[in-house]
Amino acid sequence: MTTEFSAPVMMPSQSVGADWTAFQAFLPVPGLGALAVNAFLLKSAEPVLVDTGPAMLGDAFMKALTDAIDPKDLRWIWLSHTDADHIGNLMRILELAPNATLATSFLSVAKMQLLGLEVDRLHIVQPGDSLAVGDRDLVPVRPPYFDAPETLGFLETKNRTLFAGDCFGALLPRPAERLDAVDAEDLERGMAIWSAIDAPWLAQSDRAALDRCLGDVAALAPDTILSAHLPVSDGPSHTMIDPVRRAWCSETARSADPQSAQAVRLALAA
Repeated sequence: MTTEFSAPVMMPSQSVGADWTAFQAFLPVPGLGALAVNAFLLKSAEPVLVDTGPAMLGDAFMKALTDAIDPKDLRWIWLSHTDADHIGNLMRILELAPNATLATSFLSVAKMQLLGLEVDRLHIVQPGDSLAVGDRDLVPVRPPYFDAPETLGFLETKNRTLFAGDCFGALLPRPAERLDAVDAEDLERGMAIWSAIDAPWLAQSDRAALDRCLGDVAALAPDTILSAHLPVSDGPSHTMIDPVRRAWCSETARSADPQSAQAVRLALAA
């Protein structure tokens, strides 16, 4: 059962393993539940902030960040893509982090320029690259599904932590600090709903090809998977991969297209 809540909320920061901190927020999605919106801090030899949270929770986000690290100590900001919930506090953080360089894809940079956001400390990353952050590397990985074509996640080599962008996200009945507090049925249903909303093209894709993409993720053997839109988990990666495999191309996604096509036909006939 979905429990309605009416305002965005910043959750307590969560440790993930020895080196990672999750800055978790939840946004209400009326009638559907709660969506996690996460950014992450990697305390590597050259500390990395992964995404920058939504602007609507800017003050709370900045407090969580500065409680965890002095922004002057940040060396990298990895921007997965340019959706508002990922880029919301970027310019504010860059002002406080003079030693940080933005690592992101070429298309992300182009989109930011279209928005009037000029960043002069840039490092372009793309699949096939490797970003050295002192005592480990971040190897760019294209997630199995995404809502923005510029999206890049990565595999962090020391702890084998996979950051998967929006992939593996779920709409949940209520906010939860940890994934193990979410009922398995609620998780699978929430993944099906979220994939239909965030990546509706999945419903028109070849399921075998999509399954191979999940197999590629599993072959990376990540010890931990971090999603921008799911509570954090220290559990094995299959606890996230298996529900997504079942949720993909769900009836929820397929039912949207005939309605859209009918609306277009009616408009053309008017």
